[in-house]
Amino acid sequence: MRFKYFLTLFICVAFFSTSQAQSPLILGGYNKKVKSGETTCVGVYGRDFNRILSMQYTLKWDTKQLAFKGVNALNLPNIDANNFGLNKTDEGIMTFAWYDQQLRGITLPDGESLYEVCFEAKASTGTTAYLQFISDPTVIEISMGDGILIDLRTEGGKIDIQ
Repeated sequence: MRFKYFLTLFICVAFFSTSQAQSPLILGGYNKKVKSGETTCVGVYGRDFNRILSMQYTLKWDTKQLAFKGVNALNLPNIDANNFGLNKTDEGIMTFAWYDQQLRGITLPDGESLYEVCFEAKASTGTTAYLQFISDPTVIEISMGDGILIDLRTEGGKIDIQ
């Protein structure tokens, strides 16, 4: 009887210590300053980007302040235009889905830009436009190379219009 108790306790401790040891992925957008009417590109970066196998989410912005112009500087293995859902950018929504085709998980240095999103600043001087990582319509999901789902912490990003 004692053996079953200790075995159960060992399994619980091992499970919880393993699941608690996984740091969340942090995604953010570099802050920018731009004049009204000009275009700027915001780098989307990762921190604690360790053995990431796949990720998906939605990026949102206010279309009264920013007009979507495109994505560039793609910096993940096998990333291309097909990873971005651009059919709702006129509504301030861009979806994103990517996975490591080698199925190993990718590790990048902290602060490394994954890609850039370009906008034209439409708002008046003195306005701040914010970027948000949200779960609608594409639900936020981050997976590590061993199939473990991890949390996402976001730092958003902002564009100060001067």
